[in-house]
Amino acid sequence: MSGKLQSISFDLYASVMGITGLGLVWRAAAKTYHITALPGEAFLISGLAVFLILSGAQLLRLIFCRQAILTEWRGNASKNFFSAATISGFLLAMGLLPYSMQLAKVLWIAAVSAQIFILTCTFRRWLIDQLDTHEISPVWLIPMVGNASPAFAGVDLGFPGLSKMLLFSALLCWALFMPLILWRIVFVRPVTPQKAMPGLAIMVSAPAVIAVGLYCIYGGMNDVIEFMAWTALFFAIVLISLWRRMIPDTFGRIWWGFTFPSTALASALIRIDAASMTILNHTLALAALTFATFVVCSIIVMTVRQSLLTLCWGRHAKHSG
Repeated sequence: MSGKLQSISFDLYASVMGITGLGLVWRAAAKTYHITALPGEAFLISGLAVFLILSGAQLLRLIFCRQAILTEWRGNASKNFFSAATISGFLLAMGLLPYSMQLAKVLWIAAVSAQIFILTCTFRRWLIDQLDTHEISPVWLIPMVGNASPAFAGVDLGFPGLSKMLLFSALLCWALFMPLILWRIVFVRPVTPQKAMPGLAIMVSAPAVIAVGLYCIYGGMNDVIEFMAWTALFFAIVLISLWRRMIPDTFGRIWWGFTFPSTALASALIRIDAASMTILNHTLALAALTFATFVVCSIIVMTVRQSLLTLCWGRHAKHSG
């Protein structure tokens, strides 16, 4: 049991981000294109279920495997994935808005408190600790995405000022660290290994989430929002063109890193289409919605298949022993 609990690290919250993100994309599509909202609500319920399971597992880890969590917290790379849990909380708070404002507010406040703590500690480490250039990576953007995410539900919950403050801090951090990340990827060696390539997709989700956050804050489209959305699309096109290198040889939990960036991009493009329904915007939005649905559903199927194979193999090994 202890070994299994230790393997349930915070990067698994990427699955909640992907599933819940797709649910919110379908909800936005239902509102914009007047289609059924059932797929979106089904994905949101599934995301909530996975979130509760993972959160329960983290509580058990805190009780029985505290050292494993401390090791994650002290790691320069793994520490960033703690924000995956807070981002999941912000997404689910937005998903809960039509059902329970009170529950959404409780979840949002808890996620904001944790997010401020995580980003503060992470930024302190960047300033104080001695870091090597090869440690700079796109996963540094995860806490910044976490600061942009409160705006999704924050305005409707009555926290526009705090949401704007956190969003602007995310925009500042993105503008400061994105050049460093690109410099590391382009000019510094060693080359990013293939198994870590899915992490590059975070370069898509960061500007896309900031675009959606700005849209929620200002209640409409402007040039800055379009700039961030088109930036996310540019990175997405570049990374898709590298698909042979982007996709690891064997399926694993790292593949979930593809899910949230695709849903964040689709969410940003749907909002651009809602503001200005040109043929180009409409085509891009529908293509992004289709692509995000394909990515998330495919990885869900592959995860279930791998889990069943692992379970069957475990039982076979047990009987053989």
